[in-house]
Amino acid sequence: MTRAASRYRVSILFLIVICSTPDLRAQTGNIFGVVADSLTRQRIPFANVTIVNTTRGAAGNNIGLYYIPKLPPGTYKVEARVIGYAGAIKEVSLKEGESLEVDFELAPSSVEIHEVLVNAPRRRLELEMSTSVHLMQQQELKAVPVAAQQDLLQSLKVLPGIVSTSDVSSRFYVRGGAADQNLFFYDGIRVYYPFHALGIFSCFNPEVVQNVEVFTGAFPPGFGERLSSVVNILTRDGRADRMAARASVNFLSTEAELEGPVFGNASWLLGARRSMSSRTYSKIVGSDVPVSFYDATVKLTTKPGGVRKFDFTYLSSGDVLRLPGADEPNYSWRNNGFSITGSAVPTEQLYLQWLVYGSTYSAQREGKSSKTIPPLSTSVKHYGVRTSATLYTSQNDMYYFGFEFGIPTMDYSFVNLLNLPQHITSTIVEPIAWVRYLAKLGNFEVDGGLHIEIGSLLEGGSPGRGVQPRGNVSYLLPGTWRAKAAFGRFTQHMVTVVSEDDIISLIDPWIRIPDNLPPEQADHYVVGLTGNLSEQSFLTLEGYFKHYGSLVAYNRDKVDATDPDYIQGTGTSYGAEVMLRSKIQWVDLLGAYSLSWAKLDNQGFVYSPRYDRRHHLNLMLIGRPVKGLSMTLHWEYGSGLPFSETIGYFDRLTLDGALPGRFELETGSPYLMLGPKNAGRLPAYHRLDSSVKYDVSLLGFDISCGVDLLNVYDNKNIFYFDRITGERVNMLPFYPSATLTVRY
Repeated sequence: MTRAASRYRVSILFLIVICSTPDLRAQTGNIFGVVADSLTRQRIPFANVTIVNTTRGAAGNNIGLYYIPKLPPGTYKVEARVIGYAGAIKEVSLKEGESLEVDFELAPSSVEIHEVLVNAPRRRLELEMSTSVHLMQQQELKAVPVAAQQDLLQSLKVLPGIVSTSDVSSRFYVRGGAADQNLFFYDGIRVYYPFHALGIFSCFNPEVVQNVEVFTGAFPPGFGERLSSVVNILTRDGRADRMAARASVNFLSTEAELEGPVFGNASWLLGARRSMSSRTYSKIVGSDVPVSFYDATVKLTTKPGGVRKFDFTYLSSGDVLRLPGADEPNYSWRNNGFSITGSAVPTEQLYLQWLVYGSTYSAQREGKSSKTIPPLSTSVKHYGVRTSATLYTSQNDMYYFGFEFGIPTMDYSFVNLLNLPQHITSTIVEPIAWVRYLAKLGNFEVDGGLHIEIGSLLEGGSPGRGVQPRGNVSYLLPGTWRAKAAFGRFTQHMVTVVSEDDIISLIDPWIRIPDNLPPEQADHYVVGLTGNLSEQSFLTLEGYFKHYGSLVAYNRDKVDATDPDYIQGTGTSYGAEVMLRSKIQWVDLLGAYSLSWAKLDNQGFVYSPRYDRRHHLNLMLIGRPVKGLSMTLHWEYGSGLPFSETIGYFDRLTLDGALPGRFELETGSPYLMLGPKNAGRLPAYHRLDSSVKYDVSLLGFDISCGVDLLNVYDNKNIFYFDRITGERVNMLPFYPSATLTVRY
């Protein structure tokens, strides 16, 4: 046994022993419960619950549960507060050794969206001392102007560290990482291709989403199998008090939601969208795109009593692109997934949550009569179970631990350059475990743990990759300012077979990393400073460095069949980010700036990836001058993206018809020559968007009318140059859209 392996085993044993050590302190009591909406009975996440006139309190989790452990016996006033709700206070008597359940139902209060936008990050600072984490709730997702219909992934682009190579695609890149390094959860369902219609929109409907947690780096134990980011989407529960409906129509699609009670404390929710006309797509992308899509979410929720809660979620989405030409291929792709979750407090101080999930992604390309574009198909099936627990031991520390067993199976069929059919099938067995410890030591807060890939270790993998340390340390400075530092190691065992040079990727075939290569690996290092500049201004500063110790890259030097298709590469990315949220009377300001560098090294071949954007700035103003009226301005600037310059042309001999024939008389076909890879830079990108929305109640209905204006001053942002024709293709021009929504 090596010395490094011994150290990892000792670390694991030490953490397990700590988690299993009983509390030997004097008998005290615990107060716990859930916070819910008094009108709809929906759980309210991330509530602040405090013991009045003391320093004791707790923050609710994402399903509304809070836990205040180790209180001396006595009489207390417990207060619950959430932005957008009237606070409530309950007086309770706690006995020695008692775990007392105190639930709250808060009445909604009139609150403007800017109050949510400004105060949410301050609340998040109190809840999470981690770096590189953003929490966006439904109001924030819907505040960003978009083309035709609201989109969750497009809204996330206002966050620092997130870059897109096109405004007609919701695909993004995080802190120098590739697109396949982002992990998407939808109520625990893993979504492998979350895009509609050439990637312009995502399959996530913001109207059924409660909140989105976005980790852009150094994410904690329990999240793995991706190198760059985690997007954790949680849907809302259906109303448990009455039936409700919502219908919306825009230039692109129709949308409807239905919800209501079933029996007792059970409720249901159905949300669906379907495209109406492909003309909208044609105007957005500037060419005829005969595509259609749909997506639907079904959720059943039951709360049998106390903190117990059970959910069933089903997601389905599909797209079809049928091009008219006989030699133009057809495309189709589909996502289906389900999750069953349950949560309870089985014993004192222990909160338990379990999950059973399954997801499938499939895509096909039908070649039709094309001689140059062959047929292709791919699929991913991923099923698994997950159990996580939180152990509340005292007011100053707690433990998280859990286990997950998942089995993704990937299938990829294609025709190679020799016109030979190829079929690749692979399966990964993914048992993982994690343990995490949080402690407050004066002004310090320590959050550390291990993410353990059991399957990798059992297969003989390196302990340095299979056992991944992750940690975060923060220190409370004067006022609300907090200095933070974090690190983490992350690995990835599957990648997509796509070229980063593709303008638009319609199909993402997933494959297991070849056996002759190690898994992809990245180490994250983050430092940060957060705090309030004033009562109404919140600032976040972060710097990061990512070292990619192993990446999968195409073998550019492949000559014959014995040469490997892929080789091991490395890379680095680093940068600084600033995010400011401020409120001036009835106007909100959100500003995010990123300065970043990224480099890839494929065994001596060094270049900047296509998504390496040096400067990126988002400014958003949200105003609500009168009740029911909201106005938004969003300006985005991005410095030029890398591209490979054309440096010349030459006539390349094809030797077609050389035998029999006189090939010496052939003039050849024009063939372009490219300079160093991605050594050039496109012009800078900038765009101004605006939106106006007015809400009114009429005859028992809530009616909302909205107008979005994209690229107000019609800036000609370049998308790409057609190297054959020399034609310049621009991104989205000035584009107006309107939405009408009716709620009951």
